[in-house]
Amino acid sequence: MGRLLLLVCFVLIANSVFCQSHGLRFSSHEVVPEKRTSLNLTPKDPLCLKQAAEISFDLAFTPNLETYFGYIMRLVTGNNQNIDIVYNQKLQKFNFVIGETVSGEFTIDSMHLYGQWSQFKVTLDAKTQEAGFYLNNQLVSKGKANISHATCYRIFFGANDFTGFQITDIPPMNIRDIRIAEGTAQVAYYPLSESSGNECADEIKNKVALVTNPVWIKPRHQNWVQAAAVETRGVASVAFDKHTERLYIVSPDSLYQYSFKNGQLTGTKLTVGRDTLPPGNQSVCNAAGNALYNFNIDEKKVSTWQPQAGKWDLNFTPGQLTVYWQANKFLSPADSSLYIIGGYGQLQYKNEVQRYHFPTKEWESIDPGGDFFMPRYLAALGTNNAGDTAYIIGGFGSKTGDQTINPKYSYELIAFSVKSNTFKSLFHLKEPPNQFCFANSLVIDSATRDFYALIHPIDRFNSVLQLMKGSLQSPDYQLMGDTIPYAFHDIESFADLYYCPVSKKLVAVTLFTNKQNITSVKVYTIDFPPNKLVAAATQVAKPSRDWVWFLIAGLLVAVGVLAMMWRKKRADQLAHQEANWQAAIPGKATAPAVTAHAVPGITELAGSKEVAAINLFGQLEVFDKEGNDITKMFTPLLKELFLLVLIHTYKDGRGIASEKLYETLWSDKPIKDARNNFSVNVVKLKGILEKIGDCHIGKETGKWKLDILNNSIKVDFQQYMELVSHKTAINKAYAHELVQIVGRGAFLSTMHYSWLDDIKSDVSGKTIDILLSYISTADPLADAEFIIKATNCIFFSDQLNEEALVWKCKCLVLLGRHGMAKDAYLKFAKEYRENYGQDFERSFTEMTGQ
Repeated sequence: MGRLLLLVCFVLIANSVFCQSHGLRFSSHEVVPEKRTSLNLTPKDPLCLKQAAEISFDLAFTPNLETYFGYIMRLVTGNNQNIDIVYNQKLQKFNFVIGETVSGEFTIDSMHLYGQWSQFKVTLDAKTQEAGFYLNNQLVSKGKANISHATCYRIFFGANDFTGFQITDIPPMNIRDIRIAEGTAQVAYYPLSESSGNECADEIKNKVALVTNPVWIKPRHQNWVQAAAVETRGVASVAFDKHTERLYIVSPDSLYQYSFKNGQLTGTKLTVGRDTLPPGNQSVCNAAGNALYNFNIDEKKVSTWQPQAGKWDLNFTPGQLTVYWQANKFLSPADSSLYIIGGYGQLQYKNEVQRYHFPTKEWESIDPGGDFFMPRYLAALGTNNAGDTAYIIGGFGSKTGDQTINPKYSYELIAFSVKSNTFKSLFHLKEPPNQFCFANSLVIDSATRDFYALIHPIDRFNSVLQLMKGSLQSPDYQLMGDTIPYAFHDIESFADLYYCPVSKKLVAVTLFTNKQNITSVKVYTIDFPPNKLVAAATQVAKPSRDWVWFLIAGLLVAVGVLAMMWRKKRADQLAHQEANWQAAIPGKATAPAVTAHAVPGITELAGSKEVAAINLFGQLEVFDKEGNDITKMFTPLLKELFLLVLIHTYKDGRGIASEKLYETLWSDKPIKDARNNFSVNVVKLKGILEKIGDCHIGKETGKWKLDILNNSIKVDFQQYMELVSHKTAINKAYAHELVQIVGRGAFLSTMHYSWLDDIKSDVSGKTIDILLSYISTADPLADAEFIIKATNCIFFSDQLNEEALVWKCKCLVLLGRHGMAKDAYLKFAKEYRENYGQDFERSFTEMTGQ
């Protein structure tokens, strides 16, 4: 699929011109000082400018943060004079500072400051010994400066640690296109177009600048990032409020909200739960951003959220499957109505237009005029700013509406007018070599008349969503950004696209409801405007002999792959031999392997792919994404904080409240100090977690939780809790799965916290009960080796468990290992006497019959 999309992209945009978003984002007061961003253009030698010179760059502030005070740029002359640009948040003004004097001040309209780029320019005139500042080429201020024809400069953006001029107070900002000119000649240009690393290159003289804690903008416009994930009971639906930039996730018993401004996920338990959310239910926010609706097309009912009461004003009736899967909808302020168009169900594609009028609460069908609208579903719909015209593109259906009569893909863009209730066909996209359908919504830029949509193939379950950019005025389109994984089944899946106008992000949401009636909701974001899809091929028309080198390279790769396959096969053989040898040693527990679970409901890890790991059974071990042991990076305090959040995340899925963390870790401090200590340490903890893998620690429904994205980190305690919570039949596969997890040792055997005692006891009790339950029904002759392993796991938790001793000794005798059986018995008897001060009463013969 990836190669086919790249081919489509190349055909459509190979000759087009597209400006890629780039620049450097500076981490600021939202992180601790050592994590703030610095850019040093002169890391080795100062830059000497002999003529009149200027330094210019583009700047925009990052929105939705609290603190914006700080230094944007600092020049330090060879005479140790500073020339600074500083933002004073209290006065909402920029100051141009020379030495100890504020030479000038200026303001930038907030809409422009947070939403668009402004050009800053500092001029250095050795002849007049003046430094000046220009905003968008307009002079703001000039002042005397200690500069000459031979002045050399140190140039810093953001934080710096240059002796005597250190800075840690910086605003959250974005900078790009730094240019340095001397006279009429440009001597340096740093576009800041990198995607990774701690260096950036000057494109004129190839000088290298150093960056600390960079956040490169280019990949944020290229790559979708998973922002949140929620699992909820029932058939959930989603709605987006563009005014507050908040996503609502509607479930039968809760209402979740994710804020794109602060990245916080919260949840509200309904005061009156709903019996059901029928399949195909959808939700929508009104244009004013002050009402949330959930509707069921089949019942022709609209339920309104009542925030003060914490409930919905009406429930839906349980019934059969909807006949309006993947229908499109929009709210029209022009007539205060909700419109529903199309859908699919019971082997029929729909071209119905339905309207719900909010003032009268009447639901009606409309007989539209104009051009023919083919019955369809899996189309995308968006409206103009007024909401009186809807644009619908694509879909899958048939002219008759009958699924059995020539169903096909549509690439038509058609407009529906609320005023006239008519359809007007605008044009058809050129049919692509690989067919696709659309997620539910279009994002339309009314100023440019461009639109954005998510497309995906529908001929596979493991599908992907690909962003496309099109125009309401022409059939050309471009593929943008990278892909999003999408589990597609047309009656169990749903995807949608939204736009955050303040945060400048596109939002993609995917939903999948499994057979257990659990809906997985995943939220992704990409910075706007997105960059085009990176094409693999750039030279296809120019004949050359490069094919010879590609052939040689291909042969070398093939040889390398064959060699790796042989080494892997040999390694697997050795590993198998090792496993057999380990199994032959009584009491030797094997380390957990990364395998797919055989028990329903257990989180699966992707094949044999290596992943980062957090092990809580045995000693605490943390491995980063490269497999390095980074456990020592945790200080004692960070270790306890990490374990509190991690264990409470998976123990009951609820997480841990801030107050409980304060009470546990800083019970001797006032609440204000405890809160400050927590804020500092949670930032440090996030820094370590970044090394482990794709995870996020944050507040969810009022409590702190650890979210692991895309199963990128293996957590043995997570696997354990999922396993014991799905305890249906304790069969052989189930018991083997449990032993694989707990075989490393007792739960956090070297950790001793008072709050952990009850949790340890609960884990031990469940483990022992499950394993003894299985052992009591197992066949000792056929399963002796495994029973021995299981009893060793029991001994990790309870070294004086008599029932486990009996089974271990019996199985060792059955295997002919009489001496080992006797040693196990004598060791147990010794420990029993040391612990209880009396002899163990049962004899070896009594237990084994030997």
